[in-house]
Amino acid sequence: MKVKIVNRTRFITFLVIFITLILIFVSTLFKIGKAYSVIYSQYINVEVKAGDTLWDIAKRNNSGREDIRKLVYKIMKLNNLDTAKIKPGDIIKVPIYIKDR
Repeated sequence: MKVKIVNRTRFITFLVIFITLILIFVSTLFKIGKAYSVIYSQYINVEVKAGDTLWDIAKRNNSGREDIRKLVYKIMKLNNLDTAKIKPGDIIKVPIYIKDR
């Protein structure tokens, strides 16, 4: 049985889409690309002192594994802050790392 490819562009497009879908399925099946995950199931309470910024607090409490900008964003999200404005006496939650096994 001989098969003739009528439209080469359509056939190549089909192959690319098909192979991409197979790769996505296989990577999902074996969880490829996920070496480990970090869970923020715990946090510490930090009292804001005069002159503190979210950046300073994130920098002091960063374990060195994360970009400070991302940690500031996570602190804002955890504390339901719309802006990065904080004042002395505020108690804010700062996430801590727990490595998922």
